[in-house]
Amino acid sequence: MTGDREELAVACRRLLPEATRTARFGGDLTAIVTGTPSARLAELLDSTADRETSGTASVWRFSADSVRRALDTGRASDEISAELTAVADGPLPQPLSYLIADAARRHGRMRIAPAACVIHSAEPALLAELAAHQALAALGLRQLAPTVLVSGSPPDNTLAALRNQGYAPVAEAADGTVRIEKVPPRRAAAVPAPRKATTRAGTGRSAHRTAKEPAAVGSFGLAVRLLATPPTAPKPDPSGNGVPFGTDTEEIVAGYAKQLTYTDVRQLAHAIDTGTAIAVEYVAASGSRTVRTLGRLELDPPYLEAWCHLRDAERVFTLSRIHSVMPA
Repeated sequence: MTGDREELAVACRRLLPEATRTARFGGDLTAIVTGTPSARLAELLDSTADRETSGTASVWRFSADSVRRALDTGRASDEISAELTAVADGPLPQPLSYLIADAARRHGRMRIAPAACVIHSAEPALLAELAAHQALAALGLRQLAPTVLVSGSPPDNTLAALRNQGYAPVAEAADGTVRIEKVPPRRAAAVPAPRKATTRAGTGRSAHRTAKEPAAVGSFGLAVRLLATPPTAPKPDPSGNGVPFGTDTEEIVAGYAKQLTYTDVRQLAHAIDTGTAIAVEYVAASGSRTVRTLGRLELDPPYLEAWCHLRDAERVFTLSRIHSVMPA
């Protein structure tokens, strides 16, 4: 008879309407549902707590992690409390209310945003211009702070897109230093072989006309010709004062280092060509002025790669930011 009564009790519980299925909350942050919970009740408790046991009585335990998962789905703390109160067999225990409120207070205090790379500058107006640039919309730029932008494109793609729009960004290494870019040397194009002379048959003529081939020139003859060629006059100074440039390096430096006098241009170009050290007055993007002693100079317009004695490391300097040149 005892077994019959237990089976009858289980059958009666299964016949109860879903609306009468409620949860009894314990003081140790647990919820107990006698019998088989309704689908709506099970879904609510599974989304806000961790199920520990199932059977004649199912038990769920609430924790900070379980409430955080519910908040992650976009539900507010008041909404969670109201839903649990609606299915509770009595008021919610105070510890559970405190747990929900505390989890909601800490939820979302920090955010994680997707980004493929970061663009930062000491000039907020420049970054605001980039963020509003229509031609850069494909990068997915988003401004996090006046001096910080995030891009949805990888660093190399972002760098190329900015340069295509006329900007002059530099890439940073993982340690925050400027990444040195090495330009591969360009090889001269192969000279095409001379075409062989062809014979063309003339109508009613037995003779053939043969194309005249140029005579071969030996290395000695080529050297004689080069020495006899008059030197090409250097191009004049772009400033218009008529002073010619002595070397190509001077012409390149003068084209980018607009802050330098002609004397400074010649001194910097001479240091680049001879590999000697030089001291320069450099104005950073922030406006700060420093005097740097540079060695191992390598020209990469519009930049100058050099070993900075102040930083004791390789650095990249923008030629337009060099304001004066002095002997080291």
